[in-house]
Order: sequence, then structure tokens, then C-alpha cells
Amino acid sequence: MEQTTADDPIGRLRAENRAEIVASRKGDRDARFKQQRLSLQEVKELVADITLEEFKELVLRLKEKKPSLDTLKAIKNNCCTSTRAEAFFRVDGAFDALISIFIGKDASKQLEAAACLTNLACGSHKAAQRIIKRAGPYLVCFIGSGSCYLQVQSAWAAGNLTDDCYDCFSLLKAQGLMPALFTLLKSPSSEVVRSAVHALRSCTKYGDPDLGSIIFAESENFKNLLNLLHQNGTEKVILHNTAFTLSNIYYLAASQHVGVSNCEAEMILNCLHKSISSFPVDILIALPMIRCLGFMTSGYEICYYLSEEPMFHFCATQIFSSEYDCLKVELLWVLTNIAVSGKIVLDVINLNSILKILDTLLCSLDCSVVQVLYYLSTLAMKSEEIKEILHQEDTLKRISSFLNCGEKTLQQAAEIFFRIIRKHEPLL
Repeated sequence: MEQTTADDPIGRLRAENRAEIVASRKGDRDARFKQQRLSLQEVKELVADITLEEFKELVLRLKEKKPSLDTLKAIKNNCCTSTRAEAFFRVDGAFDALISIFIGKDASKQLEAAACLTNLACGSHKAAQRIIKRAGPYLVCFIGSGSCYLQVQSAWAAGNLTDDCYDCFSLLKAQGLMPALFTLLKSPSSEVVRSAVHALRSCTKYGDPDLGSIIFAESENFKNLLNLLHQNGTEKVILHNTAFTLSNIYYLAASQHVGVSNCEAEMILNCLHKSISSFPVDILIALPMIRCLGFMTSGYEICYYLSEEPMFHFCATQIFSSEYDCLKVELLWVLTNIAVSGKIVLDVINLNSILKILDTLLCSLDCSVVQVLYYLSTLAMKSEEIKEILHQEDTLKRISSFLNCGEKTLQQAAEIFFRIIRKHEPLL
């Protein structure tokens, strides 16, 4: 039996969920991108309370021979909704005028134009593609060689654009975005690094196999990203985006069979330990760190390392004793991979906690049920103790309802579970 990966048993369900997410994004883009809109630190003005018609009149001023800096600031502060962004693009010549300012020689206006693009990038998909085709090459250029302030704004704009969809990411990737972003990780400015990891998180979430040649061939790029986890005084938002970026990258490593060192696993484990030892637990670091370990354990060497590492045992025990079911589900995946490798780490598994996870998931009926059933089935094959705790009448009764639920993937997971728990024919 091959080691399990996070998406093996539920590929089709994930495709369906992805379609639902896309529909949700289209229906509520403003809420999705609200936290990604930036205003320059130097600008403290509140968004003016103006009507849509007044906003259009404001945009028309861009077409003047020398639009003022105040005009650019006002447009930036008032294009922070999808409706306003669409209104901007409906004004003939306004976008061309903005691009001219963006690539012009007035540094102050150039910076405000970049901030306008950052906010406009959160508009519709059509708007995002239009920005990429006209401004993409300039954004990449300024990320690589602009001033510190221009690098920040250009990277944020690129991150918002790549977050729109895979096609938008591909367009910017072809224009040289990835090497430019990795260069920013070496910047002494925390603002620059923050914008870089924001963009890298968006770029790596699609699992694009072409990124392997950029990330793994240039070991310095990956090393700089890992080092952010352990630098003293690193901002929380940088740590969070770095953690999720790393989980995306380790997915690529697993899918492309790229070797992972024990040193890397140790760095991830140390970061996980720190995140669960804080109060409250830092979920936005702990969750992606466990996912990193999940992808890492696609190889036997890391499975053996973790099974013998006291810190992993401590972290696992703490997680199973916590209130965070999302962390427990991810940890079950890691333990399943370790079990498949021939090692079994029973002393960290809180069996009562497993039953609570099942109870919660059976009530919610989300796609995690399929994952957990496969994980527990595999662990039960390796441990009679786990098999016995799962062989409880109430648990079996609730899971039996999935045998005729009409969802093929869930039915198959339930059938395998019963075949193992009831000691019928072995799983092939």
C-alpha cells in the first residue's frame, strides 16, 4: 500500500468544492480582498464619501495634462470596491493615463499609481487580466529594481493579481515574476519582505509543477524562505504567509519526488512546537506546519526521523489534547504516513480524542470525513488497539449510514473502514 497524500482519496470532492469556491469568490470579491488592499503608509486620509458619479468625474481628471498628486490619492482611496473598480475601467482613456503615470518619472505620482493598481487588481477577473497585460511587465520590473516603496506596492499588486486565478498567475509567471519575488526575501526592509511573501503565497497555491525548476533548482531561494521562520522579531503576518507558502512548496516537493532533509524537517518541527506552545495556539502557523510534515512524510527517511524525534512526540501529544480538530485531522494524516512506512507512533495518539474528532466530523459531514476514515482505516491495520477503540457500537452505527449515502467516494471509504474494523478480508 502506498503512503497517503492529502488529496488522494478525495480528488473529485475537491474539484467540486473548488467549483463552489470559485462561485463564492465571484459573488463576494469585496469581502475576499478587503484585507489585501493597501494604502501607502504616508497617506492617512479616510475614504471620501462620494457618489459613483463624483468618482467618475474624479477619474476623468487623470486625462488632464498633469493630473495632481491629490487626484491620484483620491482615486486610490475611492476605488476600494468592485463597483468603483469597474467604474474606473469604464472611463475611456483613464487606464492608459494611469499606466503612463505609473511608468513616468515623477516618483511620488508613480507610487500612488502603483497603489491604485493594487486596489484595482481586486476588481473583476476581466480587470485583473487587463492590468496584467498592460502593467504586468512594469510591475515585475519595479519589483526587481524599483525603490523600496515601489517594490512594496508592486509586489502587493502582483500578489492580488495572481490570487485571482491560475491564468492570471501564469501570465505574470511568464513575465518573470517568481525570480523577482524571491529576490525581495533578502531585503532588509520588513515591508518589502511582507509584500513578497504575500505574493509568493498566492503564486504557489496552484501547485504549478513549473515552479519546481525555480524553487528547488535555486536552493538559495528556498533557504531564504525557510530562514524567515526563525529570524528574531519576524512579524506575525510574515510568519503566517511564509508558513502557508512553505506548505504549498512541500506539496510540490512531494509531487515531484524532491528529497527533503532531516534539517528541513527539524526547522518545521521547531516552528510547530513554538506555535502550539504559545497562548493562544497560533493556528495560522501550526496548521501549515503540520501540512508541511504531511507532505514531507511521503518519504521514508522523514517518517523514521519523526518517529524517533521526542519533539514530534511532544507536539503530537499536545495537539491531540487540544481543542483544535482541524490540527488533529492534519496530524492523523502525518501519523498515517508514518504508519505506512512501517513505523507506528501509538504513544502520542489520544484515542478518546479520535472519537471526538469522528463525532464532530460526522455531524458536519464535510470532506474531512473521507480523509479521516481512510487515515483511521490505515492506522487500524497497523494497531489492534486502535481497531478495538473504533469497534464501538455507536461509532459503527453512525458510519454505517454512509454505506448507502449516494456519494461514491464516501461510500468507498466507509466500506474499507468496515472491512478492516470487522476483520473481514484484508485491504489490498
